[in-house]
Amino acid sequence: MAGKSKVWFVDDLPRNLEKFAKNHAADFDVTTFLSTDAVLKRIVRGDLPDALLCDVFFYDTVQEAERVEGKIDDLAKQLRDTANEIGVIDHTRALGIRLMEKVYEHFGNRPPPFPMYAYTSKGPFLLEQKDWENISKYGAEILLKNRVSPQTERIEIEGDIALHRQKRSWLYWLSTSYPRFLWAAGPSIFGGVIVLLIGKWLRGTW
Repeated sequence: MAGKSKVWFVDDLPRNLEKFAKNHAADFDVTTFLSTDAVLKRIVRGDLPDALLCDVFFYDTVQEAERVEGKIDDLAKQLRDTANEIGVIDHTRALGIRLMEKVYEHFGNRPPPFPMYAYTSKGPFLLEQKDWENISKYGAEILLKNRVSPQTERIEIEGDIALHRQKRSWLYWLSTSYPRFLWAAGPSIFGGVIVLLIGKWLRGTW
């Protein structure tokens, strides 16, 4: 029986990490991180997850993160201007997006061979258009934290892991690349066979 899929989650609030692990440990091999640097070091060493979920905004202390999280939760239904007024928008804090960028660069400016998510509760209220464009550029999906049930999260993550594994498989390469190879190289191969047969006929060896 195959082992559990390795799912990594990086967040600056221990309670978020604990909640995620509690919700998903039965289905996934969950590893949690408080530091984006720790995630990147593991990836650079070649230790890759099956899926990576990145919180977006990181703060200097747990207390500061808790303060911001509480205010955003209380004001979640208000417009972006409200978030500006309480002074929590600071794009230098969006270390999760920076991690996505570094992972993208590590794989030769291509999306990683595993699903990667911007896993955020505040993002819809705090991120600007360029942030969403960068998240998309780095090949990350959007997964809203605490907005769906753990079961729904699990189904989405499992589906994305399966899709990425399929893309990495030999059969996927064969089904997508081989027809293109034949289409591109077919005329040359056919022409070469014809020339070979004509040569054999002229030499009387056929």
